[in-house]
Amino acid sequence: MRRKILVFLSVTAIILSVAAVGCNNEVDEEIISFTDTAVENVLVSLNEQDFESYNKDMDDEMLKVVTEEYFTTLFTYLKDAIGEYEKDSKRYIDSYVQGDIYVVIYEAGYTEEPEDVIVTGVVSVTDDGVYQISGTWFDSPKLRETENEG
Repeated sequence: MRRKILVFLSVTAIILSVAAVGCNNEVDEEIISFTDTAVENVLVSLNEQDFESYNKDMDDEMLKVVTEEYFTTLFTYLKDAIGEYEKDSKRYIDSYVQGDIYVVIYEAGYTEEPEDVIVTGVVSVTDDGVYQISGTWFDSPKLRETENEG
């Protein structure tokens, strides 16, 4: 299961990186503000193993995919590989628009990862104009190393 998560995270990160090339679309400050808060909540909720808080800003598709079992597996994988998120260490790096989704990229500190962890938040907007998290991805040297071991 850990290898599947790593492969999924890696492939998604590559796709997002490739998609970003040539995309100079500016992301609205309101979306970045939402994502700042929502991603911080995701990171802190993982540290605290708080499934209810973790999924509060997720869209319907994420709610279907991120079961409590998946959440526990993700928590364990991240904690074993890179430790815990260092609260409020998240720093905005970049953002772009890809079709009808918004991608916001951060660097964040983790207790067992000497390098910054790249955390990518993907946001969609409902027909009612409500922002929701459609995905979060993590990338760091230790996570890639763990993937290669599995």
